[in-house]
Amino acid sequence: MARLRAVRDALNALELGTAERLLAEHDLALREAFAGSPAPFAVAEAETLHRTQSELLAQLEVVQRGVAADLQQTRRSGEAARAYLGTRGA
Repeated sequence: MARLRAVRDALNALELGTAERLLAEHDLALREAFAGSPAPFAVAEAETLHRTQSELLAQLEVVQRGVAADLQQTRRSGEAARAYLGTRGA
């Protein structure tokens, strides 16, 4: 759960690369843990970890889409400003 808290902290700080890396590490660690026998967690614990991981992944995707939309808007604004300044210089 500590790694998932670190993911949440990274998302809150908009450190998206760190959040994505930590989620991937968490997923790999869980898969490796469940590949062994006996299962390292009770079913309820595994469900909680999975639910939390899924929520954080969804949050990461929302933030990534928001950043992409902001970047696209900034680019459009820059293009409009350059076009405006280009006509003023003519």
